[in-house]
Order: sequence, then structure tokens, then C-alpha cells
Amino acid sequence: MASARKNSIIISEEEYEVLCFIKEGIFGSFTKLMNEKQRDQFLKTGMIDQHKIPYALTFAPSNENKKAIENAKEKDKLEFICNNQIVGHIIFESKFKNDKNNNDIFRPNICSIEDFREICISGEIEIYQNRIKAIKKDFEKITKRLNPSNITAIVSSFDPFHRAHERILRWSIEQSDLVVIFLIESYESNGLSLNLKKRCFDIFAQNYLPSSRVVLIPLHNIKIFASHLNPVLECALAKSFNCNKVFVGQNHAGLGMFFNHNRTFTILDDFAKDYNIEVTILPEFVFCDECKMIVSAKSCPHGAHHHMKYHGDSLKNLLRLGIIPPAVFIRREISALILSELFPNRFHNKQNIYSNLFPTHGILEYRSDKEFYEQLIKLHQMSYMV
Repeated sequence: MASARKNSIIISEEEYEVLCFIKEGIFGSFTKLMNEKQRDQFLKTGMIDQHKIPYALTFAPSNENKKAIENAKEKDKLEFICNNQIVGHIIFESKFKNDKNNNDIFRPNICSIEDFREICISGEIEIYQNRIKAIKKDFEKITKRLNPSNITAIVSSFDPFHRAHERILRWSIEQSDLVVIFLIESYESNGLSLNLKKRCFDIFAQNYLPSSRVVLIPLHNIKIFASHLNPVLECALAKSFNCNKVFVGQNHAGLGMFFNHNRTFTILDDFAKDYNIEVTILPEFVFCDECKMIVSAKSCPHGAHHHMKYHGDSLKNLLRLGIIPPAVFIRREISALILSELFPNRFHNKQNIYSNLFPTHGILEYRSDKEFYEQLIKLHQMSYMV
């Protein structure tokens, strides 16, 4: 493990990405690391500079940086080092004791005492190759060209991308001039890779969506969105990209829905009002075997015993077992892509199987694993022999 030099702070890839987000104002107008007074103000009010923010923007570096922090003096320039590369710096302002009651943006869900870091540092930060800054610049070019009045944001893992996701996307496009999808990584042991999920989405978008009205933004190495524990984070992200709408699923882990005088309320209501952003709570979408279509579980009259649910983990388990999910759950092109990625070179005699079972043009042609799965799924969908 590398050790910190006198004037440097070693950070992880995830900490680097969070610093990028802070510098670009993703979590509000405050773009530095908080000092003790600002942290205490946040703990009392949940606000900084008269704006609500989801977590304190405090940073307690790992213990390997202890000596560098002890030696730091006000206005010292401490370099951030990630993977042995200098990626930015902080103009050191102060250091102060961390508060066990404080959930900071770098480690918002850490509860273990063993993971507690004692000393925080504050000051102005600079990031030299800020990926999120480049993404925002590209996005600004798109919005300048399209001049959209309504921009809707969706934050999702698409793990895996299924028909209910398709329904949500079509619904959002109908109500918006532009839809921005923030694709988050999956950190579960059986999660699909970010690159594979992006390729699955691209297949659908290129063939079945007005692609000029949909923008996909993959979020690499940033874990704070992964567990969906704080939807305010997602709203703050949407607002920073000038979205005026955000879609949030009603099963969101941190939504905290409650009823009062027959009205539905969530923890997002105050945020939506303060930041002037419209929050739509999406219903659960299911396939009803009576309606013969995807419906909202809330509006369908046929009851749960007629509903097939789009349960991501269960669909993922099928795929990881090498079982093709029915097309009513996932499009065959997407299932084929995922299976070919999960089971590369699965068939040693694939070309013979293909030519012996499926229609050909009379010549032997190389068939990829994806093409093989697509043809197999196509046959599974045939109903005239049933």
C-alpha cells in the first residue's frame, strides 16, 4: 500500500469521484470541503448557505494520511493521489474531529465503529481531470441544440434492463422534451457490469426509442447512489443537470412514503419545493395475464394473483443460471447479449448446432454466441405448435 508523502493525501477511486461531484456543484452550490462550523450548522439545520443538502460535505481521509494531516498548516497545498497519480489538490484550511453522528457524503451508510475516521480536513479543492465536468459540458451542448422546455431525470441501475423499464422510459418521453438517465453501477456480488448494462440499454434505445431525446450518463465508481437509500441525492443530481422533473419508484428504499388526510407525502416534498423540481413517484409496473399487457399494479383491477412482477434479482438469477427469461420480461436481444457475456464460448460445437437446427442461407456462416441465443429465443416464442 502506498504511503502519503508530506504534502499529499491518498484517496480511493470512489473518493476521487465524490470530490469531482462536489467541485461541480452536484450536491448544491457549496463546492468545497466543509469546516467544523459549517458541519455543525448542517447537523443542526440540514442546510448550508440556505440550501438543503442530503449529506455533510466533510471528508475524513484514511489513516494512512495521518502524518500528512498532522503536519499540514493553513494554506498548504496538499495533492490528492489516486492510483499513484496526482488527480487534484486541496488548499488546506483546517482539521477537526469527526462527529460520530455525522453521515458525510463520502461514507453515508457506514455504521461500524471500526470504519470510523477521526480527523476531517476542510478547504477549497481542485480536480485536474474532472470527468463529471466533461459530461456536463457535453450535456450543455445537447440542451443548447435541442432547447428543451422539460427535462426528466431517471436514476437507475437497469440490473437487468427489463420491460417495466421500457414502460417507464416511454412514459417519461411522452411527458418530456429530453430524458436523462443516470446509470449507476451494481455493487452486489451478482450485479451486471456497468459496461454490459450500457450496451443493453443502447440496443433498446437505438431500435425502439427516439434516440435524440434520450441521453444516458453512466456513473463510474460512485457508490453513494447504489443502494438507493437517499432519493434526495438523486434529485440533487437531476437538478445539477438543469432537469425540472425526476422520476422515483415507489419502492425506493429511502423514499419514506406516508399518508396524511388521504394525501401521499415523501421526504422529497420539501426538497422539490426548495429546488423547484417536480418529483413523480412511479407506481409498480407488472404484467397482468388478464389485461395481457404491462399495467400499473395500482390501476389494474385483477389483483396480485394475476400479476407477473419484474423482480430484478430473480431475473438476474435466471440469467446467471443460463436460463433464458421469457420475452414478456426481457427482450430477446437483451437476454442474448447478457447470456453471451456471462457464458463466453459456452458451446464448443455451436456452428454445427446452429446449422443443424436453424434455417440458413445454404452456406456455412460464423454465428456469434449472441446470434445463437437470439435464434433460440425466437424459437421459444413460437406458438403455432402449442
